[in-house]
Amino acid sequence: MKLSILIPAYRRPAGLAEILTRLTPQVAAHPGTEVIVVDNDPDASARAVAGGFGGVRYVHETRRGVVHARNRGIAEATGRHVIFLDDDEIPADGWLAAYAGQAANGVVACFGRIVPRFEAVPPPGLKTMLDALFSRDLGSVTGHDISRDWAALGTGNSMFDMAVCFPGGTPFDSRFNARGGEDSWMIRGLLARGIALTWNPEALVEEVVPTARMTLASIKRRKFNHGQIRVICAVGNGGAGAWLGAAAWMAAGAVQASLHGARYAALAVTGSPRRDDAAARLHAGLGKLFWWRAAQSFYAA
Repeated sequence: MKLSILIPAYRRPAGLAEILTRLTPQVAAHPGTEVIVVDNDPDASARAVAGGFGGVRYVHETRRGVVHARNRGIAEATGRHVIFLDDDEIPADGWLAAYAGQAANGVVACFGRIVPRFEAVPPPGLKTMLDALFSRDLGSVTGHDISRDWAALGTGNSMFDMAVCFPGGTPFDSRFNARGGEDSWMIRGLLARGIALTWNPEALVEEVVPTARMTLASIKRRKFNHGQIRVICAVGNGGAGAWLGAAAWMAAGAVQASLHGARYAALAVTGSPRRDDAAARLHAGLGKLFWWRAAQSFYAA
């Protein structure tokens, strides 16, 4: 069964080189697998790297935005199943075999495990939050239905049956180009069509976390954005039930913001390091309340 590995790339040539180095022996062990690098940098910074690896197909997508890059990869893929691998995710040994096994078993949509690889030692007060933000480990066994955990998932390190999941050919909505969350919206659509989501922990990657993302400001921005996406997905395409669901999330956000806002104020007075956790949770609540505000993209760092 043919597999297509899609790697959207944006100005991470060193990381891309490590990914392709790790993939080369794995792809050799699975003949027929194709690797497609979709370069979203106008300056084509991934071209030279991709050209240094035999069998890697390079595509230059000049329209800026992760949605365009992902949809272009889907358009270029020729495999029955597509595997998304972000350009900051380093696959472990056996990664491709884990996905090939799930594809052979007829799995339609599955998601692998992610652990962080920090470029520097995380600040002590932020490490727990950073671990949570850059990890995906649901603690379930291979093949377990994780549909109820859909909000904790994302497209990076995942596999989909093209014919079943993406019959329209452009599954990612361009409205999410700046804010991110295009994967959450897509996954929500799969669930609405009754497609089950499967856990595949043997498909392990390390997500490289640069120092620019290891700050409280970056964490708060991500938490706010995640809160927004949660309500946007609840709103969906409208309808009374959807708006009731959104109102419930906004109410939860109001409670969260009030509790953790008061907690932050108290901890800030005493100088407690726990104030950073309170600030992050406060911003998650504010994101749910102000879900309609324009997004602040965190993809530059």
